[in-house]
Amino acid sequence: MHGWARAEMEQAAVWDRRCVRSLTRICERLAQHTGVSFSTACGAAGRQAAHRIFTHESTTIAGLLQGHFQQTAGRGLQHCGPQPAAVPLLVAQDTTFLNYQTHGATTGLGPIHHVGSEARGLVSHAALALTPQGLPLGLLHLDIWARDPAAQGKKATRHLRDTADKESQKWLDGLHAIETATPAEQAVIVLADREADVFDYLAAPRRATTHLIVRAQHPRRVRCHPSTTTPPRAEGQLLDLAASAPLLGHLTVEVPRKRGQAARTAMLELRCVPLWILPPGERRLRNKGKEPVAVWVVCAQEPAATELPQGAERIVWYLLCTQPVTDHRMAERVVHYYCCRWRIERLHFTLKSGLQVERLQCDDATTLQHALALCYVVAWRLLWLTYLARGEPEAPAATLCTATELAVLAAATQRAPATRREVIRTIAKLGGFPGHPSAGEPGVKTLWLGLRQLEQMVLGWSLAQQTFTAMRQD
Repeated sequence: MHGWARAEMEQAAVWDRRCVRSLTRICERLAQHTGVSFSTACGAAGRQAAHRIFTHESTTIAGLLQGHFQQTAGRGLQHCGPQPAAVPLLVAQDTTFLNYQTHGATTGLGPIHHVGSEARGLVSHAALALTPQGLPLGLLHLDIWARDPAAQGKKATRHLRDTADKESQKWLDGLHAIETATPAEQAVIVLADREADVFDYLAAPRRATTHLIVRAQHPRRVRCHPSTTTPPRAEGQLLDLAASAPLLGHLTVEVPRKRGQAARTAMLELRCVPLWILPPGERRLRNKGKEPVAVWVVCAQEPAATELPQGAERIVWYLLCTQPVTDHRMAERVVHYYCCRWRIERLHFTLKSGLQVERLQCDDATTLQHALALCYVVAWRLLWLTYLARGEPEAPAATLCTATELAVLAAATQRAPATRREVIRTIAKLGGFPGHPSAGEPGVKTLWLGLRQLEQMVLGWSLAQQTFTAMRQD
C-alpha cells in the first residue's frame, strides 16, 4: 500500500521540487496514522516541512492537488475503457462545513451556521469522480473558503443578487473545473443534491458530452415539452407534473443508514416527463432574455401505502436530468447514478470522523485550508480501498499490499489472504470488524482502524527482522 502518495503528489505545483518529497511523506504518514493529531502523524520533521509549504505565498489548493487531479482524470479514462464517450464518468459535487469554534486562536475563520450562531469555521466544496459502479477515483475539484462575516444575515436579499455574487456560484465553478480537468472526449455526468437546484447552474454552458443530474428542490414553473401529449404551451408546476406522469415501472434501491435511520431496502415507483424549466421571476431584470432549459424529470418515490420502518422518511426524489430519458431502463440508470452521489458524503464522513480534521490546529485559515487539501487526498485513499475490494474482489492480493504487509497479515491470522476482498476483510478485522457472514462488507471506519493496527504490526515485524539479521551477522 506504499508508493501511492508519490504518484498523487508528483505533479504538485510548488516553488521547489524538493517539496514533492515532503508532501508525499506527509500524505503517507497521515494515511498510516489516521485518528491522531496532524503533528503526531507527521512527526517533528514533517510538521516543519508542512508549515513551510502551507505558509508559502505561492501555495494554493489547486497547486497542491494539481497532480492528484491529473491522476484522477487518468483513472477515469482507464476505467471508462477505449470508448470514453460511451461510458460516462460520474462526478459528485457536494458541500460540507468544518467547525473550528473551539480554535479561538485561528484567524480568518467565518460563520458557518444561521444568523446568531457563534460557530466559526470553513466551507468546503468538492467534486469526487466515480465509476458508474460507484468506485471513488479521486477529486477533480476542491475549494475551501471562509464566509465573510459582513455578509451574514443577507439571505433575504439573495433573489436580488446575481448568481456570481452568491455562494451558489460554487456549482458553476465546480462544473467548469470538472470540464477543465477531464478530456473533451470524456462523457461526464455531474451529480448534485437539492442545493444545486439553481437555474443558472442548469442553464450553464456545457460540453456536448457533459450532462447534469440534480435533485429538484423548488416548485418551479415549467412548460410541457412538445414530445408530451399535453399542448406545448401548457404551463404548470414541476413537482405536480412529474408526480402525475405515467408509471414506467419499479426499482429496488439500497438506502444507506444515517443518523436516526438504519440502512434499508426501498421499492420505488418510476415516472418520467420531459419539461422546459422557465427562468425564475421573469419580472426581475436580471432574468430578462434567459431561455428555458430542457430537462427530463425522473420521479422516484415510495408508494404512499408503503409501511416504513420506525424513524424512516418516505423517499420522494425528483431528479432533473439534462440527458434524454425515454424508457424505464434509462430512468433506472438515472436513479442508480444519483445513488452513487452518496459516496461523497462518505468521503466527508471519513474526513471528519477518520482523519478528525476538525481538530486541526493552525494559526490562520489559509494554512488550515492547505492542510485540509492533503487530508482530502488521504480520505479519498481510505474510501477507495474500502470500495475497491467490493468492485474487484477476486483481484490478486499482491495488487493491494506489499510482500511485507501480506506476510504480517498471514502471521497474524494464520492464513495468507489471496484476494483483495480477503485483504480488506483481514485488515478490517484488526480494526474490530466481526467478519461473520451476516456482517456484510467492512466499512470505512473499521478499515482505517485496521490500517493503523497493521502499520504498527509492520513496524514491529521490520524491527524484528533487522534484529534477527544483526544477530546472525554477529
